[in-house]
Amino acid sequence: MTNIRFRKEKISIQNIGRQRFWIGIVAGLISAISISLFFNHSRESLRLLTSISADLLILKENELQFFNYFFSLLSTVLGLTITIWIWMQNKKHNRRKDGIYKQLSITNALLIFWVILMIISRFGSVLSIVLFGTPGYDNHLNLYEEYWILFVLLPIVVFLQSWCTVRLVYLSGKWILLSIFFCILLVFTLQLTTTVNQEKLNLAYHHRFENDYIYIDPEIKIAREKYGVDIDEQTVQILKKQITESSVDQIARVKKAFSSDRSISMDTIILQKIIIRNFKEGGWYYYRSNSIENWRYALPFDILKQIDNYDSSSNETKELFEILKEMIDLVNTPEINWEEYQNYTKTERRRSIGARYNIPDPLKEQLEEVRTRLLEDDRYSDFLKDLVHSKKDDFNQKRSGGDF
Repeated sequence: MTNIRFRKEKISIQNIGRQRFWIGIVAGLISAISISLFFNHSRESLRLLTSISADLLILKENELQFFNYFFSLLSTVLGLTITIWIWMQNKKHNRRKDGIYKQLSITNALLIFWVILMIISRFGSVLSIVLFGTPGYDNHLNLYEEYWILFVLLPIVVFLQSWCTVRLVYLSGKWILLSIFFCILLVFTLQLTTTVNQEKLNLAYHHRFENDYIYIDPEIKIAREKYGVDIDEQTVQILKKQITESSVDQIARVKKAFSSDRSISMDTIILQKIIIRNFKEGGWYYYRSNSIENWRYALPFDILKQIDNYDSSSNETKELFEILKEMIDLVNTPEINWEEYQNYTKTERRRSIGARYNIPDPLKEQLEEVRTRLLEDDRYSDFLKDLVHSKKDDFNQKRSGGDF
């Protein structure tokens, strides 16, 4: 008479096979470590790509910690699928359908492993290249705040799905609890040992714009101590961005404020001076020959209008003249020879290229006329020494190859 067993056996080292058990453990650990290293280093490489055409993607501390633990946890449960894949390849069957169930478990483990890797790799690369690396990106898609639950559920689903088919073959309740405990230990270990320090890339990126920051921070401090103008931290952070949507919008709003008939505030004047000094990127250029629309900052006529709105001895007037001085310095920026390009900072290169290609002649003519009017007004005699920066008092020499 055939002896048919209906009850599942408990999963054990004996049923799996001692050698296969330890091979599965070691293979799972190696897989988890390798995948975690792959995730972390790939993430930094993709983050580096975002800085080529957009601002570097820099996460807040809580976001960074969240995603560090996510990648460690996902690596751990993917390592577990490799362990289960090896364990279920033993040929010892106690029931007729065990062979089918084990094959199902093997297929399920491989399917989960490769599909999850494909999804994460594809999703991460596409977002970094297509979205995060797009000029103007400004945290429009906040995965941490809006979709954090997906990053919590994904490792849980992988873990439960891996054990689901194993339970068709074995009674595995205690082993599931033990695997949870050891997975948690491995998550913290991976988080400490395989996570890449993002500050290295952050510091290298900030070093590129060090001259910008060196000018911004003292100016903000002077505005606070000398004029009592307190520019909020968010505005300062936007000022330090390069081509995000908020940065471009800030430049446009400052220019629009100058074009108004109303007197502008001191903080707007300070912002405009910093923006011109660092020659910050704004909206799209209109590539029409010498179009005044290419000028992204306050027009000289608008600055003159604002000067007329204030008393000649006011602090606002002093800073408005500083804007004109910065504008003159920008127009006079010397051209950098390609052979010496590496000897200059990114700010100096940006100013040089901007002075050569992106300053229209109508803007220079306006600036000349404004200087001429101010030179004829005795009220501003104390400020004129800062404006007499050009070698000659006309702009035509610039067109003929001389200095402004």
